[in-house]
Amino acid sequence: MTTVENRDDSSTESLQGVLERIATGDRAAEAALLTRFQRGVRALVVRHCRPGDVVVDDIAQDVLSAVLVRVREGGIRDAQTFPAYLQTMIVRATTAEYRKRRARGESLPIDVADGLPDRSDPPADLDSQRMAAQLRNLIADLPVARDRALLSRFYLEEHSKEDICVSMGIADDHFHRVVHRARVRFRALLAQAGIVSLAGRDK
Repeated sequence: MTTVENRDDSSTESLQGVLERIATGDRAAEAALLTRFQRGVRALVVRHCRPGDVVVDDIAQDVLSAVLVRVREGGIRDAQTFPAYLQTMIVRATTAEYRKRRARGESLPIDVADGLPDRSDPPADLDSQRMAAQLRNLIADLPVARDRALLSRFYLEEHSKEDICVSMGIADDHFHRVVHRARVRFRALLAQAGIVSLAGRDK
């Protein structure tokens, strides 16, 4: 399960069961869903925002509220795709926030301003699961074990920079340099696989 879900959640009920109960109007199930995901949602919002941004909690709350409404309406029924939907909503919300700021003339950090996707409809974006699987296979083909571990943890498993530095023994001030070198090698594989749109991007 993606790290957007709280790993220490003690609930034994399946996510599918929680979603189904919410669709029937069960308020206790709604509370269970929030408990299960609110910490992970906030952590991902933090990752997509500039450090120390005061808007983090507002965005996290907006995302959870919007997703809860969709589940109540029966618009989200599949527990397998729910985490991906949630992550897409987080990206959309943070992207919209910083686009508004950029339109007002505010300067943005490179990691925030550079190429966050613009999705018109999160359910349609769930088709990107196939692309994610293809990317996972390509990462597995990288010849350098450190590249495989780094890119998988950072992009596919949503680990934080701090966690990766500690677990892989990377100095904090060297992190971006190490990521850049791994990206260069990964883009070569992307180009060979014909995924030109991603191979040409350099965040």
